[in-house]
Amino acid sequence: MALHVSPVTSETDAISAFLAQAQDAFRMLLHGLTARQATLSPSASSLSIGGLVKHVTATQRTWLDMVEAAPGRPAATGEAADYLEGFTFRETDSLEDLLTKYDEVSVAVLDAVRGTDLDLAVPVPDAPWFPDDVGAWNVRWVWWHLMEELSRHAGHGDIVRETIDGATMYALVAAREGLPGLPWLPAWKPVAPPFTRGVSTVRLHAADLAAARAWYAELLGVEPYFVRDEYVEWRVGPHDHELGILDLRYAPGHAQDGSVTYWQVDDVDAALTDLLARGATVHEELREFGGGYRGTVVIDPFGNALGIMQRPTSPTTGAPDVAGEAA
Repeated sequence: MALHVSPVTSETDAISAFLAQAQDAFRMLLHGLTARQATLSPSASSLSIGGLVKHVTATQRTWLDMVEAAPGRPAATGEAADYLEGFTFRETDSLEDLLTKYDEVSVAVLDAVRGTDLDLAVPVPDAPWFPDDVGAWNVRWVWWHLMEELSRHAGHGDIVRETIDGATMYALVAAREGLPGLPWLPAWKPVAPPFTRGVSTVRLHAADLAAARAWYAELLGVEPYFVRDEYVEWRVGPHDHELGILDLRYAPGHAQDGSVTYWQVDDVDAALTDLLARGATVHEELREFGGGYRGTVVIDPFGNALGIMQRPTSPTTGAPDVAGEAA
């Protein structure tokens, strides 16, 4: 049953069936995605689909190791850097390897569900987010906790995937399983990615950058997070939209009271090629900004300045890099 768990007759059957269903949600989330798309974090979350799958792979492995070591404790492994790496998926990483590792641990967990006594004691890990008034919980608790963990992140992944290309879970299931779509909810089909994912940065200009910085700091109630001699920038609102001010000396051809809106794109080179083919002309050459951001400004066929910006991926979190940018 692609959309529902089959009927169950025992607690072990229920755990196995519902865990398998939760595990399969992540295979569904990756269905039809390219490696590049699997790195994207287009929602308010900093995590990508690839990062989520990598995380739940490590999470399943951690709890499986604890069950297999019970009633003892598994050997300590990993450092803080390893933990952060467990959330990171890069465009150069292999989707095939990601899924292979995920499938291996998922199968091993289901095998352990069938072969481990549900009442076996599992010592509570020594971590600040676990209770200090409980010495152990049983395997039953571990499997249901793992169910909770997988389900939470699967829902998280639903939002990320829908933000990437509009795909919802029913449509993905229908596409992967070859099910007929509904008239109002057809099976998912690949579509060309949108030109932009929204506004990246609004760039203002000022002949007196110090005065403009002070004025906007008072207006926004906070100092800029990024400061250079020629440029300052704030992150504003719940989605950290960026507002920058550039010294007018570095903004050729822009009036003092003008502005440039940079639109976020996945591939700035491809976006620039597309814009030029549509009649735009280069106004500011494509260049690297601080922190690995890349962008350019063109003039559209109607005389408007249009900026495009490609954001980097952080080497530790998979989130847009916050090391700073200069627009």
